[in-house]
Amino acid sequence: MHSKKICSLSLLAGLTLAAVPATAHADAPDALDFWWSDSYSDVYFARPHNTYQKTAEYPNLDYALWDGFHALELDVHEYKQVGGVKQFPVKHDAWNSDTGNNCRWGQGGYLRDCLHDIRNWSDYNPGHLPITVQIDLKAISPYAWGDAQYDELHAQVAEVLGSKLYRPNELRAFTGNDSLRQGVYTSGWPSLSALQGKVIVLIMGGPLGDKNDYQENYVRRYDYNANFFVCPNADSPADFDWWGNANDFDEPQTNKWVICGNVGSPAGWDSIAARADANHQLMNLWSGSYEHDEFWRMYLAVGWGASMISRGNADTFYDKIPLVGLRSSVPVQFQMVNDNSNKCVDVWNGAYSNGTDIIQWSCNSDPNQAWIYTGAGQLRSAGNTAYCYDIEGGNGNLGDRHHIWKCDGGDSEKWRLEWFGSFRGMKDRCMDVPNSSTADGVQLWHYDCNGTGAQRFHLQWW
Repeated sequence: MHSKKICSLSLLAGLTLAAVPATAHADAPDALDFWWSDSYSDVYFARPHNTYQKTAEYPNLDYALWDGFHALELDVHEYKQVGGVKQFPVKHDAWNSDTGNNCRWGQGGYLRDCLHDIRNWSDYNPGHLPITVQIDLKAISPYAWGDAQYDELHAQVAEVLGSKLYRPNELRAFTGNDSLRQGVYTSGWPSLSALQGKVIVLIMGGPLGDKNDYQENYVRRYDYNANFFVCPNADSPADFDWWGNANDFDEPQTNKWVICGNVGSPAGWDSIAARADANHQLMNLWSGSYEHDEFWRMYLAVGWGASMISRGNADTFYDKIPLVGLRSSVPVQFQMVNDNSNKCVDVWNGAYSNGTDIIQWSCNSDPNQAWIYTGAGQLRSAGNTAYCYDIEGGNGNLGDRHHIWKCDGGDSEKWRLEWFGSFRGMKDRCMDVPNSSTADGVQLWHYDCNGTGAQRFHLQWW
């Protein structure tokens, strides 16, 4: 297993991989020589949000696979009888067309058709990375996903995917532990190489108000014979502790099968992601905030250890944050070294009180030069995490000085990392070293973004 402490992501190029900096100025590591030997749980996979929706970029579902995505999302509603056959509509809202999607080579179809598209692509590319299919169960009725619905879904997934399907009991056998939660914690998952050509299906969502309990009932019914992994809603780091209970899974026989959580980016999602990563469990990060191609959001999702991350298309920031890479492989606790001066962003004299200047100073290993980039976009000082990198006056005006202040969640302490190394804050202005100074002790200020070295920082692990 590769160390997580490498400031790079891997760029897929056929079956070979080259190391690519995570930002334009990240420290380049050694090449990742045995990338296919990495565990599936050590890797993140980007996926297009609602992959089944027909767009100019993805008129066919399998176009996303050809583009390099290896995770897909399908929204599925409860089955209907269509010509005497039970078919699951693939759509977002109840009033949408049952088959107005990009499955069946763009002609639109039901779940079987979408799975066949995936199966056919897999047959054509037998040595592919494992494909993760997220089936998000949608429903209006609180009773929509009862036993009959789950039974039919269980049958259809196996019917179409057949031997390509990687089942929970296979993972249990790999770990040698009857509890998947403990097994993946101690033994991890199989390598990407061992899972070549496989499809892993994750089930999330369900009827209103009772999603997790319905998933638990599926596990209770099928146990060792389950065809897919359940991924219940999770809202706490404790949901991922191997020795604890997943959310709403209170029975030992069902809880032991839960090694995935669906997290809607609540406050503190970064701590949840880090705990999931530490326990080798999967974590799907979703919500309107994290389903757009903004570099800083993608960076944080990777850095804190999410394993399934939404992306709008394959091209945005591809050379900085690839579609497939190592979880926690970009630093979220770091020193910010200015490109122009080669000096570090520093809390003056390590004095923690409201209004202490933020300056540049020759780099050392002191915690007042280390910053923690949170899921909310704050930069908290590692020397005292109660204090955030902040703008004097809280207005973001041109020339406002930068200082620390007790974190309060305001806009003046929110920073968006750009792909080229600048931090953009209030009123779309950037962190800047005044007059491109290289002297120790100069206080940073708020200035119109211009992309010069005085506004660019490379991030060093701390």
